[in-house]
Amino acid sequence: MFILRNREQISKAIERAKEHHTFVRVRRFGEYFVKGSAGNFYTVRCERLADGQKAVSCECVAGQFGTPCYHAAAALPLHMHMAVSH
Repeated sequence: MFILRNREQISKAIERAKEHHTFVRVRRFGEYFVKGSAGNFYTVRCERLADGQKAVSCECVAGQFGTPCYHAAAALPLHMHMAVSH
């Protein structure tokens, strides 16, 4: 899990997500299935913590170490759109 502070924090992950044209499917609000480069799917979770910080987690190896990954970067725009529309 990582705390989302600003766009610069995940800029490399955003670029990778664009390069891969990453497929994202909604499981439910805050939980998304994101296709990895090998064709497998990872679960990405977006949530607001009790202290108001925004947290994102992904089941991929990078995500397990708290590194912003392209799976999370791909799910974030959809999550933000759903949050505004919700």
